[in-house]
Amino acid sequence: MVLDGERIRYRIPTDNPEMHALLEAARAEKQAVLNYLRARDAIPAMPHGVRLMEWNLKEPPVCLEVYSVVTDTTKFARSTLGQIRRLLENPQAIVGWTLPQLIDRLAQVGVIVEANLSEKPRRPRRYY
Repeated sequence: MVLDGERIRYRIPTDNPEMHALLEAARAEKQAVLNYLRARDAIPAMPHGVRLMEWNLKEPPVCLEVYSVVTDTTKFARSTLGQIRRLLENPQAIVGWTLPQLIDRLAQVGVIVEANLSEKPRRPRRYY
């Protein structure tokens, strides 16, 4: 299912009665499905090799342990994930922090991730 404005787009097999029953249940709970899809879309795609364990952003301002105050946790999380993506794509890149430090900084604002450095880089995926 994908959110398209106030509409929900979906694809289901036409010959599967169970899927049609699930679709009817989703139609009956349209507002709950819309809320879920909006919340899911608020979470950015993870960089390759990074697995999201928890997304529970803290209310700003958040004081980080290393001389920082975060006033926009969503922007901070997206930016930090971008730094992780750049570092994983090019370990020689200079982003100002090491990978463990970036992961720790995310945790301080409520985003828990794991990084798997053994996987080959590829385009980040969004799950629909």
